[in-house]
Amino acid sequence: MSCSSGCNYNLHMECFHLPPRLPSIRLHHQPGHDLILESSDKLGFDYCHVCAFTSSGLYYACIGCKFKADIKCTSLPDTIYHTAHPQHPLNLVSHNDVHQKQRHQYYCGANCGGRSSSFDCYACSSCEFIVHIRCAMLPASFTSCRWDKHHPLPLTYNANLNHPGEFYCDKCEREMNPKSWMYHCRHCDISFHPRCFKTRFGWYSNIRFGKEYVNAAAHPHPLVSQLLTTKRRCNLCRNDRYELPGFHCESCNFFICRDCGKKMIGDGDMKAAD
Repeated sequence: MSCSSGCNYNLHMECFHLPPRLPSIRLHHQPGHDLILESSDKLGFDYCHVCAFTSSGLYYACIGCKFKADIKCTSLPDTIYHTAHPQHPLNLVSHNDVHQKQRHQYYCGANCGGRSSSFDCYACSSCEFIVHIRCAMLPASFTSCRWDKHHPLPLTYNANLNHPGEFYCDKCEREMNPKSWMYHCRHCDISFHPRCFKTRFGWYSNIRFGKEYVNAAAHPHPLVSQLLTTKRRCNLCRNDRYELPGFHCESCNFFICRDCGKKMIGDGDMKAAD
């Protein structure tokens, strides 16, 4: 679906038919507080209180408090079966319930480094296995022509099995805990932290990049929204913004950071390209 006024705003049919209002979801902790469907302002990123990632698309917000949840997290199943814990089903619980019922287990079963008492989780009612929602939603495998042209990269839950030794992430080059979940190809002996793929599984996985914007005052060419990976500093504020969101011109390697871009949007100097 496209806007008839020509403002270049588009929606999938599934998103177009989303209900404008939802009753309070299970993880909201505020019974009786309705959630209203809203859209992020241009480049404004909204923090999801369920998966703890930011989102640039549609989300539901509570009219009575500051709770926000992206549209995927408002439709989570109450129970899942996960390959990392095949012996029991996992139930959706809030981090408050985890903290009260399982005081001796505070860490995510994915060994991602985050405490399970800080985020909403899926938990086993028969034992103490807990996994963050965002870790439970990691795909079982993915393909990357850049890193492995011949094999898919499966999600591995204990890389030490049949493969003793040290593991290093081929992207960030840091040593990895073999009992932490990682994407690992045994044939090529390459490994990756899921978080190192920021736009696929990490902090910016719910952000839409690639849109062109025009700012004649700042730069004569269209600027594409993306993470800065070819340059370290913003051409306007001169701050180090490596691997942070901004706007980049590939033809002359001009870059402005998101903060500078938002100021221009506020001043009316920047608009989406047709």
